Amino acid sequence: MTPGSRVPRHPPSRARGAIRFQALLLTAGVIIGLGIVGIWMSVEVSSRPQFCGSCHIMEPYYESWKGSRHGMVACVECHIPPGVTAEFRKKYEALSMVASYFTGTYGTNPWTEIDDAACLRCHERRLLTGGELFGDVLFDHSAHLSGMRRGKTLRCTSCHSQIVQGSHIAVTTSTCVLCHFKGQTSGTGTARCTLCHHVPDKVIQHESLTFNHADVGRLGMDCTWCHARPEGSDGAVPRERCVTCHNEPARLQKYEETELLHRMHVSEHKVDCMDCHLEIQHVGPPRIEQATAACSICHMKGHSPQANLYAGIGGKGVDPMPNAMFLAGVRCEGCHLEIPGQTTDTRRASEISCMSCHGPKYRRIFLAWKEGVADRTEGLQLQMSQTVAALGRSAPPALADARFNLNLVAEGRGVHNVEYAQALLSRSHRDMNVARSERGLPPLSPPWGEIAQESDCLGCHFGIETSRGSIFGRPFQHARHVVDAGLECSSCHRPHEERREDEVVRFGAAGCESCHHREVAADCLACHGGIRERTVESPLGDFPHILHLDELELECADCHELSGDEPVRLIEETCVNCH
Repeated sequence: MTPGSRVPRHPPSRARGAIRFQALLLTAGVIIGLGIVGIWMSVEVSSRPQFCGSCHIMEPYYESWKGSRHGMVACVECHIPPGVTAEFRKKYEALSMVASYFTGTYGTNPWTEIDDAACLRCHERRLLTGGELFGDVLFDHSAHLSGMRRGKTLRCTSCHSQIVQGSHIAVTTSTCVLCHFKGQTSGTGTARCTLCHHVPDKVIQHESLTFNHADVGRLGMDCTWCHARPEGSDGAVPRERCVTCHNEPARLQKYEETELLHRMHVSEHKVDCMDCHLEIQHVGPPRIEQATAACSICHMKGHSPQANLYAGIGGKGVDPMPNAMFLAGVRCEGCHLEIPGQTTDTRRASEISCMSCHGPKYRRIFLAWKEGVADRTEGLQLQMSQTVAALGRSAPPALADARFNLNLVAEGRGVHNVEYAQALLSRSHRDMNVARSERGLPPLSPPWGEIAQESDCLGCHFGIETSRGSIFGRPFQHARHVVDAGLECSSCHRPHEERREDEVVRFGAAGCESCHHREVAADCLACHGGIRERTVESPLGDFPHILHLDELELECADCHELSGDEPVRLIEETCVNCH
C-alpha cells in the first residue's frame, strides 16, 4: 500500500468467512448446549416418580406407590435392574417415555417386569435369613427363592404383585393359596395347616362358641375337624383365558404342556398366576355344604333333618338358630370320628367326640344333652299321640305344624342343636294346645320342667333340671332349685371367668342354710335323707336317727332348733324327757 492511499472499509473475503464460521460455531455450541441441558433435564424429570404419575394411565399405580412402603424409592430403582448398563438404560427408558408421552404413542395397558436383582439389592440380607410373620403365617423367603417350589422357579413378583389396585407390590394371598392348595387334600402336603400356622395358645370367641386352641395339641386334635376349605374352584385354567393374550395357533396348542407354560409365564416372565388360574378360596363363610362335607352323600339328598337341625333351619314358626359349631365351620367329621371298635362304614358320634376337643368334663354335658332331648321328645310324643287320637282326622292345621316340628327333632337327633331342638319342641307343644283349644279340649302342661330364667349357661348345660347328684354329702336335685324355686344359676355357681377348679359353687355347706333353714317347717329329709343310716355321737352316746325317725315317729324339729338366723342347734332338754 502506497503512502496516502485509503484503508479499505471491509476486510478481505477470507477474513469475513472466518468470522462467519466462528459465529456459526458459537451458535451451534449454544444449540448443542441447550440440547444437552434439555436432554439432561428431560432425563432427570422423566426419572422422577412425579413424571410417571403425570400420565393418566399411570395415575392409579402412582397413587398406590405413594401410599406403599416403597413410597421413598424412585420407580426406576425397581423397574430398571441393577448392573453396569443400568444408568444408561434408565436414561434411555426415560427418554423413550418422554417421546411416547409427547407423541401420544404410549400404550393404554402398561406392562412391566421387575427383576429379582432389583428387589434383592435392598432386601437380600433381611429377607433371605430366617422367617417373617405375615398376619398369623410364618413365612420363610429363602425356602421359596432358593429352590424350586412344586417344580417351579419362583420370582419375588410371583407373590408380590399388584393384582388389586391400590396395593402396590403387596403380598397377593390368592397366589399363595393357589400354589399351596391346588391338587392337594386339605391338611396334607403343602396344604397342611401347621406348615404356615402355629396353633394359637389363646381362647377364641366365635358367636356363642368359646374354644381354647391350646387344647388342640394337648388332646391331639386335627385342624380339619373344625376348619375346612369351602367348596368351589379347584384352581383350574380355563382354555379360553389363553386367547386373552395369544392368538397364534402354535402357542395355543401348548395348552397341555404345563411345565413349559410355568417356565415361560412364571420363571422367565412376570405373569400373575391369577391371570390364568381360577381363584381357590382358603377361608369363606360357613355353609351347610361345608359343614356336612362327605356326609352329604346320604344326608343332603332331599330334606335332611340332621343337616337342618345343625344349621338351625327348617322349623315351622321358629326363627333360624344355627348351632355355634356350625357357625365356626365344624364339619360332620369333627364329631363323627373313627373310633376303635366301631365299624368304618358308619362313624358314630358319642361323648368321646366332645371329650376329644373339650376334655373329659364334657362327657357329662353330652349325656345331659342326649338325656334332656330324649325325655322332652318322648314326653311330647306321648301327648301328641293322645291328641291325635282325640281329634281324629278333622285335626286343625296347627296340629300339622306341631307334628312337623316334633318329627324334625326326633328324626334329626336333637343333640345336633339342643337350643334349636328345645325351641322346636316348645313351638310344637304350643301349636298342639292351639289345636286342642279349637276342638274344645283342655291344654296340656309341658312334659318337662320349664326354667323361668334366660341364661347363657343353658346353651351348654341344657337339661340341667333333670340332673341329680350330691353336694356336701347331701342329695341334690337341680329341678327343685331352677324350676320350682326359679333360682338363677349365678345364685349358687360362679361364672367360668371367676372360678378355679375347686370354686364351682360360691359357698360351702353352710351357704345352703340361708334358703333351706329359713322356715321351721322345712323338709329336712329332702337334703338329709341319708341321716337314717348314720349313727352320730351325742352327750348320751351313739345316737341312731332311724330309731327316732321311723319307730318313734319324731320330727326333726322335735330335737333340733330351726331358725333362719341361727345355725341348727340340738335341743338337749328334749333328750332328757325320754332318757
